[in-house]
Parts: sequence; structure tokens; C-alpha cells
Amino acid sequence: MSFIIALHIGEGLVMASDSRITYNTTSNDVNGVKSIQLGIHFSNSTPKTFLTSSNVGISYCGDSSINNKPITGYIESFVEEHKDDTVKTIKDAVIPYFTELVANLNTTFIIGGYANEEGGIKQKLYRINTKTKKVEDVDTSTQGALWSGEIDVMSRVLTTVYSKTGENKYDEIVSYPILWQYFTLQDAVDFARYAIKTTIDTIKFQSRVKTVGGPIDILVIKPTEAFWIEKRRLQ
Repeated sequence: MSFIIALHIGEGLVMASDSRITYNTTSNDVNGVKSIQLGIHFSNSTPKTFLTSSNVGISYCGDSSINNKPITGYIESFVEEHKDDTVKTIKDAVIPYFTELVANLNTTFIIGGYANEEGGIKQKLYRINTKTKKVEDVDTSTQGALWSGEIDVMSRVLTTVYSKTGENKYDEIVSYPILWQYFTLQDAVDFARYAIKTTIDTIKFQSRVKTVGGPIDILVIKPTEAFWIEKRRLQ
């Protein structure tokens, strides 16, 4: 499934992802009743965040195979075809391009960059699902973050928890909010790395398919430039 995250900060965008792809199958239990998901193979060398020459970032999670090939090559072809396009043009092209390849592909894309609009250069961030054809225009007027994929670990970390003290009585366990409004660009990079690393380390010890892992790629996009903080290379 993977874990991808994007943070929108006044200074810029931070997009990050893990690099594990898991190939799964299902098997029935001894009674032939319950279906069990099995991870039969994985790779820790799959890039999930990409950058176009026009400084648009693209991250993906979900279905990672098209026509019995990794989706990576198809995304690289998409990036090449749209290398000079604006973030808005790329946003509009994602669903038609990938659903033409596979009609029921269930892949989520996060697209980020900057657009020239009336009033100046504006930060743009979109989350797109090819199966539902939903395009979410993320509000970047305030600082924050969004993530997709295996989100249960971070959801538990950030969700307020209550303990039951009696019949229909609950006490809130002390929790502390994330102060997105005070994040610097470095804070955003640190949080992106923390979110993916925490997910990887938690899943490692849980009784579940190890769907998040491998090296972490971190991309920074600013109004006038884009650069990699961490990027796995061929060796």
C-alpha cells in the first residue's frame, strides 16, 4: 500500500514517501472459510515521489502494477510527457492517462507545485484517486499536512484517546496537538521523515503484511526551485 505525505508550509511544500512495494496474494485458512492476505514478495527500491522539470511533485500509493509491470515506468513516462506542464494541467491529466491504461486502477496521487494566478504565485496541492475519480483541492491557506496509504499508525498517534472510567463515562487521556502553524520548512522535512519512519517501525512489529519500508525519499518544492533532501539512487 505504501505511505505518502505532503506538508504545505508558507515556505514551501514537502513531499515524501517510502520505497516498498509488496506483492500480495490471499489464502484460505484450514477450514476454508476465512481469507488471509499474504505478502509473497516485496521490493525496497521503488520510487513513489517524482519531480517534473517544471517543479511539480507527484507522489502515489495504492495499486502499483499495470499490465504485470510496476507502475513506476508508466509514471516516469507520464512525467516525461508532461515535463513542462503546470501543476493544474498535470492534475487534470492524471485520471484520463492512467484509467486509459487500466479502467479500475485504484491508485491515489498527491500533486503539488506552484501556479501563476491573479495576485501572484499560489501554492497548489491536490489529492486524486483514479478509481473514484475524486479530485481534492487541498486548502493551503493555513499550514498543515495530508497523507495517504497505510494511515492507521499516524491516525492512532494523532487521535485523541479516552479511557473508560464507568458506565458511559470516559476521561480524555492527555494529548497534545501538532502545532502546524509554527512549522518551518525544516520542521516539515523532519515531520515527513518522522511520519514515515514511525509507520515503518510500528508495522515491523505488528502481525500484518509489511507494506511500508525501505529508504525514504523527501522532496522540497519552493516557488522558484525544487530539490531533493533524500533520494535513493541506483547503485
